[in-house]
Amino acid sequence: MASISWKIVLLLAGAAAIVIRLLLDSDFGQSTLLYILVPFVLSLLIAFFTRNTERTSVAARYVNNLRISTIVFLATSAFLMEGFICVLMFMPIYYVFVTIGFIFAALMEDKKDENDEEQERSKLRVAVIPLLVLVLVSEGLFPETTFERDNTATFVADSPLSVAALQNNMAQPIAFDSERHWFMQLFPMPDRVDAGSLGEGDIHKVHFTYRRWFFTNIHQGEIHLKIARVAPDHVRTKVIRNDSYLANYMEIDGTDIRFSPKPDGGTRVALTVRYTRSLDPVWYFGPMQQFAAKQSAKQFLQDIIFRHAVKEVKDGT
Repeated sequence: MASISWKIVLLLAGAAAIVIRLLLDSDFGQSTLLYILVPFVLSLLIAFFTRNTERTSVAARYVNNLRISTIVFLATSAFLMEGFICVLMFMPIYYVFVTIGFIFAALMEDKKDENDEEQERSKLRVAVIPLLVLVLVSEGLFPETTFERDNTATFVADSPLSVAALQNNMAQPIAFDSERHWFMQLFPMPDRVDAGSLGEGDIHKVHFTYRRWFFTNIHQGEIHLKIARVAPDHVRTKVIRNDSYLANYMEIDGTDIRFSPKPDGGTRVALTVRYTRSLDPVWYFGPMQQFAAKQSAKQFLQDIIFRHAVKEVKDGT
């Protein structure tokens, strides 16, 4: 298997850490430059330093590339003191573009045995790969290549309780103790919620402690949620402060809670989370954030409004 000096690995990790730090401190810290271009270029550099030998198979070269890419990834994360959530969110797309970078490098390497004319034609075909990567990288960097960032996620469920009883629940002390989806379990729950009222203009405070390295490297922050509107059929909240760890992943604007009385005395509630996607690319982070926002709406219903188990229903059924 092709080998690489540990000095080169450390050099790559250090260079990657510097580039990522510069990106994070700029306006491009949540862009495709970080999530697509960096792993693609890193994979090309690793392929260059581990150039093929006649006795090395493509599969062995690929495994070696992944191994070194993983070492650089983890070392860079440690240098930058990134938390486990950042690492887990970045890892899938990181390996996708590390793989694409390896494929491009391997195809270019294999064309060296062809005659000059065939080599030129082959290289032109292979050049489609970096062009495609550049197209993907362009997303979000210009207004013309930016997809809609303002989004909503809605969860609808029925409760046997009346509207008055449900709104009374919202004015009670809050404890998040329901079972969560495995994906949501990656995200730390609030330490404390200062609430206990539902008056227009009231502010509820949610306190978070995020231990980036499970036990240490602590980030503490708060979300302040203003009760912007209270009506028999509609409660609207707006986030007026968010310096919690969640602000690194999405901008939460607030919620809309709509109550529809049912003939049997129960209530249908539609809870909508309003948020802004700040991470690119949309095809990767869009579905992830939509799912997380909808699961958050479900938990909000279950732990704060209903105070009992919920089951999603299709609106209008």
